[in-house]
Amino acid sequence: MEINRIEEIVETSIEKIKKIVDTNTIIGEEIVLDGKRLIPVSKITIGLVSGGGEYKSSDKKISKTKTYPMAGGVGSGLSVVPIAFLVVDNNSVKLIKVDNFAPLEKLFDTLPKITNAITDAIKNQKEK
Repeated sequence: MEINRIEEIVETSIEKIKKIVDTNTIIGEEIVLDGKRLIPVSKITIGLVSGGGEYKSSDKKISKTKTYPMAGGVGSGLSVVPIAFLVVDNNSVKLIKVDNFAPLEKLFDTLPKITNAITDAIKNQKEK
């Protein structure tokens, strides 16, 4: 069996995943809103499976050389879930965690907290 070929398939898959996932995926780009910086923090889950093997052929040329065709494949999955937001203003840094529900539910549950933090910042700025 061509072990090098399977290694090549796996290495290619890992390199493509590395191109998709970088530090900007985990710590997202900041959003500036009324003097506050919101920075999303995400959890990334990656699954990778690969396999391969030889199979016999009825082709007499292959049977004589004992070199059999190789079949192989790779499958992968990737999940990016927001887990928190860093809220940074002039005086403080707060971590607002996203609750443990489905990703959209987490976002909708967290939005009021983020909105309150932004509203408070606007009020504080106006008072200054």
